[in-house]
Amino acid sequence: MEELINILKNGKIAIIPTDTTYGIVGDATKDEVVKKIFQIKKRNLNKGMPILVSNKEMLKKYVTNITNLENTIIDKYTPGKLSILLPKNDKISKYISPNSYVAIRIPNDKFLYELLTELNIPIVATSANISGNDVISSLNELDNDLKDSIDYIYDKGKLNTIPSTLIKIENNKIIILREGTISKKLIKEFKDYI
Repeated sequence: MEELINILKNGKIAIIPTDTTYGIVGDATKDEVVKKIFQIKKRNLNKGMPILVSNKEMLKKYVTNITNLENTIIDKYTPGKLSILLPKNDKISKYISPNSYVAIRIPNDKFLYELLTELNIPIVATSANISGNDVISSLNELDNDLKDSIDYIYDKGKLNTIPSTLIKIENNKIIILREGTISKKLIKEFKDYI
């Protein structure tokens, strides 16, 4: 943990296990770090990348406002496998997304919570694959070119790879942009907003 914290604090890039998949991670507040992750993944800058925060208090530091419905959903489903698009502020890198929104998640994972709490900054956490390729569940599947561009790799063996549910709130309606583990529950409990 100490080594990983030092690596990320010094603007370097790592691959670590998250609660959904192996992720490429780096300091989400530094333009050069975020831009490098886009280059490593060969990802188009017109596509955004998600960030992880430790808790709701940290989340609030990097967004401009949260609606009542967003607040209710965040309180009910986080920490957990829910990513929500929220209006970003200028404390995070301008490269995170091409528009005014960022996908934010509060993971329900002890290792990630400790990491994010110690760092006290949000981290980019995008799947550890070349853009357009399959998401990996084991580092044996890691692309060699990608591996050579990474400063630190933490291998936790094979993961049960399940993506988070990604939502956006528009005109007080929930739009599901990517289905995941909580989609059905969300649809059932917030049916009046779907």
